Amino acid sequence: MKNRHHVYVLAASALLLTTYAGAQTPSTADPTSPGAASSPHQRDATGTAAPETSPQGQGAASGTQPSSASTPHQREAMKSGNMEHHSAPGSTGGQDPKTFVKKAALDGMTEVELGKIAQQKSQNPDVRSFAERMVKDHSKANDELKSVAKKKGYEVPAKLDDEHKAMVTKLSSKSGAAFDSAYAAAMDKDHAKAVALFTDAQQSSDQDLAAFAQKTLPTLEEHKQLADSLAPKTKTASSESTDKERAR
Repeated sequence: MKNRHHVYVLAASALLLTTYAGAQTPSTADPTSPGAASSPHQRDATGTAAPETSPQGQGAASGTQPSSASTPHQREAMKSGNMEHHSAPGSTGGQDPKTFVKKAALDGMTEVELGKIAQQKSQNPDVRSFAERMVKDHSKANDELKSVAKKKGYEVPAKLDDEHKAMVTKLSSKSGAAFDSAYAAAMDKDHAKAVALFTDAQQSSDQDLAAFAQKTLPTLEEHKQLADSLAPKTKTASSESTDKERAR
């Protein structure tokens, strides 16, 4: 009986120890739970950030906000990158209205001047027809631009500047097929620039200039298409003329 009583006492003691140990052991029901991680490295591995100590924790909440940058320079750069671009008041797209008026007027006057020269020098019917169209359309556009600019008080050039004079002089020095080829190439290049200029001007905060640009742009685009088709014709003629001269 004494031995049996001793066995019962030992068994009861073992049961109490087991119960006490279970109460002191942390729960392991979810070993992958971020809350179970005991260090920053473990929390990072299980998908948990430490917002109170990690700048990246703030970035996760705020995305690409400037405040998530770690230096003033980075914050400024991010702020600039996030800001939507707006044209300054009184701008023509990215240009000042006065600048647009000056460029458009000089380009237009140059087209008229070169068109007149082409009508005199060229023997190519395609070139002469194109040149006639240039004189007519650009003279009309120039007059309309002057009218709009006058109402706004914008200064319009009365004559060509040195840059455009040089273009006219250089082209005037050529003759025959060489002139036709150079003229067609110049018209192709110049109208590509004109289309870009007037496309930009449609966004002008000056409503009158924007309306003028929008009205004139389709004509310039048509000029560009005509110049594109004219260039190959004049190149062929120029090549044939050169071959004939060499044959002599």
